[in-house]
Amino acid sequence: MTLGRAFFGESMFSRETDASKICLMHLVERLRERGFILLDTQFTTEHLKRFGAIDVPRAKYETLLEEALAGEARFND
Repeated sequence: MTLGRAFFGESMFSRETDASKICLMHLVERLRERGFILLDTQFTTEHLKRFGAIDVPRAKYETLLEEALAGEARFND
């Protein structure tokens, strides 16, 4: 789901080894190309931390979200 320049992700799973890693990398690349500035993964797992995910304090998250909501980005062409 998207709102402004924020993308809210759901949990991923796959039947093939490392498929979710490849999907995540493609997702991040697509979001950057299309002007998104916030990817909310709901939870910061060890898996996501390997790819740069960080925990963000609530006040900082609210600031990031406010900035993301002020702009526009499109996930699809």
